[in-house]
Amino acid sequence: MLKSTFLVFVFCFAGVSIFSQNKENSPIIVEPIKGKINTNFQEFAPTLTPDAKTLYFYSKRSNTSYTDIFKSNLEKDGQWSFPEEVDELNSEFDDQSPFISRDGKTLLLSSNRDGAVEVELPTGKVGISRDIYISQWQGKEWSNPQALPSSINTEEIEENPHLLGDSLLFTRYPFGQPDKAKIYISKRKGNSWAKPTPLPDPINDSNSTIAAAWNDEGTILFFASNRAGGFGGYDLYMIKHDSGKFSDLENLGEGINSEADEAYIVYQQVKKTFVFCRRVENRSFDIYTASIPKKENVIEEMLVEKKRISLDNIYFERASAKLKNESTPPLDSIVDYLHENKSVRMKIIGHTDVTGTFEDNMVLSKDRAKSVKDYLISKGVDAKRLETDGKGPTEPLINKSDEESSRKNRRTEFVLIEN
Repeated sequence: MLKSTFLVFVFCFAGVSIFSQNKENSPIIVEPIKGKINTNFQEFAPTLTPDAKTLYFYSKRSNTSYTDIFKSNLEKDGQWSFPEEVDELNSEFDDQSPFISRDGKTLLLSSNRDGAVEVELPTGKVGISRDIYISQWQGKEWSNPQALPSSINTEEIEENPHLLGDSLLFTRYPFGQPDKAKIYISKRKGNSWAKPTPLPDPINDSNSTIAAAWNDEGTILFFASNRAGGFGGYDLYMIKHDSGKFSDLENLGEGINSEADEAYIVYQQVKKTFVFCRRVENRSFDIYTASIPKKENVIEEMLVEKKRISLDNIYFERASAKLKNESTPPLDSIVDYLHENKSVRMKIIGHTDVTGTFEDNMVLSKDRAKSVKDYLISKGVDAKRLETDGKGPTEPLINKSDEESSRKNRRTEFVLIEN
């Protein structure tokens, strides 16, 4: 257990207000992931399903020359089960760097399987590059991975994919030269991908920079680098992002970083947990977690007791259905409840204040309820479990138009639906 003002800042800035008071004394626990995951082999590139109950990573678990993708399930005692190979994703060659999208419907990986781009080496021999492949969740298993187009996959190595919306991040370096690794970004336009461009300085510099990952809002970018000034070899860093501009580069600090190598950090926002990799002495990389002990979930308790809850801290842009980032903590509590209670269905009801026209408020309340629904879906909640409605100004808690009354009237209701 450690105290880290900076890590507290990371958890809060990543879109989650975890602490209500005494932030500097809040404990953050950094430890090897629990269960049957870490071995004498390398465990690398962790990614979690939206409910944080299934972990994917890659490893070489036998005497073969190639790596495979594995998965493990979270058991009731908090331990992770013995990993199993994911047959539909693996080939006879290297399969690496799995990444699962926020909604759980898309998986990306890196592989040098048959069909990957060939490259002529200086020795005259032909090598096989690692390319990025995409797979879709089909309800019970993943679809056969398909290579991304030549705008992404080249004779160089492409690995460590990360997708947020239509923005794809990945690592690229010349064949056999990982010391020249840089992070690239490409935007999807329909069914095509724009030509990738390297991220700007100070993210990419003269050193090796790998394995970038966004937080859920795209306001923080995490990555690993072996630049000078760190604690060891590769360290983990974060940098703020706003309107296409990056600022305030920071090392994640002691506790996360050590004298060894750290890489490939991902943030599971709903469970408020970082998962990352650390090179352990006398063996290869293992998977670690950094988390804050779970606190009392008032929202979950209210839903269990009252079967409904009304929240006035779901914030939107003025006269708009666009959610503000400040809304993520209560919404993630709703997401967590729905992931933990798979059979529950829910109605989302939007309410406005009594100012403005009746017609506009009715439309706005329905649009805001739909916006909340879309957020829950983006975190892996099945759309079939959710209904929406908008009451506009018809059911005010306080029939007044002053600002305090209006704030209380502008609320979002969550009601459990009896099956």
